[in-house]
Amino acid sequence: MDIQQIQYFLEVVRSGNFSVAAENLYTTQSSVSKNIKSLEKELNIQLFDRGKRQIQLTEAGKLILKDAHSIVQEYDNLIHTISSYQLQKEDTLNIAGIPVMAQYDITGLLTDFQTAHPNIKLQIEESETTHICSQLKDHECDFIFTRKEYLDTSFESLEFFNDRLAVVVPQNHPLSKKKQISVSELRNENLLLLSKSTLHYDKITEICRQKGYEPRVVYTGTHMDNILDLVGKNHGISLLMQHAVEYLHPSGIVIIPLKEEFSSTITLACNNYHQLSPAGKLFWDYTAQKISDRQKVR
Repeated sequence: MDIQQIQYFLEVVRSGNFSVAAENLYTTQSSVSKNIKSLEKELNIQLFDRGKRQIQLTEAGKLILKDAHSIVQEYDNLIHTISSYQLQKEDTLNIAGIPVMAQYDITGLLTDFQTAHPNIKLQIEESETTHICSQLKDHECDFIFTRKEYLDTSFESLEFFNDRLAVVVPQNHPLSKKKQISVSELRNENLLLLSKSTLHYDKITEICRQKGYEPRVVYTGTHMDNILDLVGKNHGISLLMQHAVEYLHPSGIVIIPLKEEFSSTITLACNNYHQLSPAGKLFWDYTAQKISDRQKVR
């Protein structure tokens, strides 16, 4: 018998359904069923009456329910005690983020967490999209903030902020009055784009090629403010993430939604939640709660 089996048992009791319990536990229904069957085999009793539409506890299941709650509560207390002790020792978190931390208020999150937990040191590094995932995989950092579409599938992640691609033009540009713009309308425009190190360059050129033309890129750079300044001075137009541009409050330009759907989600990622230090789990859970609070406000 292990604690997971008892936790699964209690979740099925709460949910009244194996599939719902699996969703709440972020696992599969077959995994829940296997754990329950193993527990039943070890105790030599049947815990649930599965013959009805909604599963119900058997008399034996009702008999152990109180003790099951007590075991899980004692386990949680033990983990809390150990975590509090280890938190004093493992008090440094290494976090890498792509160069948009201010635009998506990642800096605000980090500052709020540091204020709430002054005993945990945050070592923060700015990194490029092209190699930030390898930093995490090689355990050079505990967490990364990057775009979801470039994440390694082995990582665990939380969706932090969603944004979408938009067209940025000078105020006096012929396209500036439009409500939406298609990529096909940019065939003859000079494009000012973020460099290939951001990976958006490749996506934008791919979209243009799908529309049957080679984009006329006249500038690439790593700093969005330089691109926006050039757009404002009529040197060309750009394709950038809408919220990131709005955060900078640039003058002399117009931001127009792109007709083609291209969204990008900033995510927090780690290698394995269960292998995080107590401080790491605290940061992860803190971020998850902030995301949940923001969604409720919307």
